[in-house]
Amino acid sequence: MEDLQHQLKEKYQLKDVIISTPESNETAEILSSLGKATARYLDKKVKDNDVIGVSWGRTLVSVARQLIPNDRKNVQVVYFKGTVANSTHNNYVVEVTKCFNKCYHTQAQILPLPLIFENKQIKEMVIKDKFINEILDTGKRTSVALFTVETTEQDAMLFELGYFNDQQIKTLQEKAAGDLVSRFIDERGKIVDDQLNDRTVAIALDDLKQARESVLIAGGMNKLKAIKAALAGKYANVLVTDSLVAQHLL
Repeated sequence: MEDLQHQLKEKYQLKDVIISTPESNETAEILSSLGKATARYLDKKVKDNDVIGVSWGRTLVSVARQLIPNDRKNVQVVYFKGTVANSTHNNYVVEVTKCFNKCYHTQAQILPLPLIFENKQIKEMVIKDKFINEILDTGKRTSVALFTVETTEQDAMLFELGYFNDQQIKTLQEKAAGDLVSRFIDERGKIVDDQLNDRTVAIALDDLKQARESVLIAGGMNKLKAIKAALAGKYANVLVTDSLVAQHLL
């Protein structure tokens, strides 16, 4: 396993690679395994006064459920992207927030906005609000960034939340390798739709590169293409993935 980690670090110019070993290839088992591995990593890496940037979804809630209680002081937690979604689908914001608050003795800063606005002008007007702007600025000061990638499969959470019609989904499926903090990227890690990107409330992808620990947490063979795209864009300096995906990334 150490040899595989070393090869991945060399190939993708990463400072750290953590490989989990799920007992099966079932999605629930992979997510649980990734969550445990990431929680152990955070226990070693988070320092006093750090800002932890998080997103929501199945992968992040798997991490949140496994967090190890600690006595770090003055840790801030901030969301990277809008959190208001269709209430008929659970995006796990409530549970992620509760677990991180309890573990790091803090109160997470949530972006109380739609993830995607109808047009760029409305979004730009809203993010000028003093309260919203402070949260976005905190996100830019992130020390430890925790994020995943999503596929463009029909059941991808972002598609299920109702932001896109059928034609928009089809177009994104044709152009994108996946989405990274809800910004759709191609196989080289480049944004595929500038207009959609301008309407999206999420951290700029280049800002992810500024974090001391920029941690991409993703596993399962269905995410291989999206993981490769995120690594091609060099948005992460730490990768947490499962053993099967790790082998295919070489």
